[in-house]
Amino acid sequence: MEAERYVNGRKTRIALLIFTVVIVTLFHFLVPTTPHTYHKLHIVLRKLYFLPPVMAAAWFGLRGAALTTAVISMAFIAHALVDWPGNYMEQANQLGELAGFWVVGLVPGWLFDRRRALMESLARANEETLLALVSALDMREKNTRLHSQRVREYTLLLADRFGIAEGERRAIALGALLHDVGKIAVSDRVLLKPAGLTEDEWREMRRHPWEGYRLLRRIGFLREAAEIVYAHHEHFDGTGYPRGLIGEEIPLGARLFMVADVFDALTSERPYHKAMGYEQAACVIREKGGSHFDPAVVNAFEAIPPEKWEKVRKRFADVNGDAPVL
Repeated sequence: MEAERYVNGRKTRIALLIFTVVIVTLFHFLVPTTPHTYHKLHIVLRKLYFLPPVMAAAWFGLRGAALTTAVISMAFIAHALVDWPGNYMEQANQLGELAGFWVVGLVPGWLFDRRRALMESLARANEETLLALVSALDMREKNTRLHSQRVREYTLLLADRFGIAEGERRAIALGALLHDVGKIAVSDRVLLKPAGLTEDEWREMRRHPWEGYRLLRRIGFLREAAEIVYAHHEHFDGTGYPRGLIGEEIPLGARLFMVADVFDALTSERPYHKAMGYEQAACVIREKGGSHFDPAVVNAFEAIPPEKWEKVRKRFADVNGDAPVL
């Protein structure tokens, strides 16, 4: 889904760029250079040739800018060969414009590529930092370092069934990845206790969605993810915590996550239970549709072939094999 959106967006930009080049070239060739009034209009319209290189630089970087500039340069030269002016100053002006096309194309293109590389480097650094954090949290509680990454990918499988836009999809991915970050505030005595929790201990444990929300909402690019973290233990029928949200009051990302999280819990080997196969886990999720889970999300879950879940499981399986073959 994400790749398809990227390809479609790229095709749209290419089509718009080609359209702009064609229109600018038509203006250049169709507007006469005489009499004097038309000549002035011709000179003004000729400046539109600077537009395609800038568009290509912003959308496709240095390579796209160079290719586009080469195309418009050939069109510009072709017109000059047909209607080369006898005036020396006008000849110099046209040669200067031709050189200008390359300057306004290549310089922004190079800057765009450099900026993109820096942004990608920063994004990788951010992601690596977040992955290190959630891996440490997973190891602390579950003795597995890839639980949160598996749940993120499971959640995105569901998100793709809903055709969620890229910006919201990224927020959902981050929310799923960081869902348990609030457990930093839960003591080991409570978090790692092998026996049942007392009422006071449950009260402390149930603070973790709020603690995670409180931590993430201060970070600009994680504010939307914070809403998912805050709501990831709400139930569709209102019996969840911490706010008792009902139905669509719960953010869609949190409703998707709940199914993905339970699926991973059911199909993973844990000290307190044996792992289930896909069919058993799907049966449990189906039974909880309308109470624990949003029925629409349960339907989306069942529409995804088991082999897709298995592919994610294999990709993010821990070395100790905590997730079985489905």
